Amino acid sequence: YEAARKRKAEFLALVSRTRDELAQVYSNSGTSEQKLAAKTAAIERLRMRYRHMRDRRWGRYRGYDAWFASPINNAKLAATSVYSDRVTAFLRLFDLCSGDYVRFYASVRRIGALDQAHRAEALAAADRCY
Repeated sequence: YEAARKRKAEFLALVSRTRDELAQVYSNSGTSEQKLAAKTAAIERLRMRYRHMRDRRWGRYRGYDAWFASPINNAKLAATSVYSDRVTAFLRLFDLCSGDYVRFYASVRRIGALDQAHRAEALAAADRCY
């Protein structure tokens, strides 16, 4: 269990590092072609870092190979990060609902009905409760 948690955290750190690199690429001046080349290079570095981690630190654990085998784009990187960023908040919300699934799902529905800013605020509030 702990090894799986560590691998997931390291995978998410890789994705986050690449998102940071891409944010730098997009904020810099340069032509569209230069930015595309820099984006392609950043994604290739992500793949290389993953292979290195998989083969040298994870004992060739291949649990994320399918993720890396499919195309990697901004949407995929963002979706992976958004999901991981919110898991802790939802786990804490579940705790606030005393582990009661009916209460938890009702809370999630209420939060889901909010606009984006208020959703983020509600999840942050759940995060601050601990």
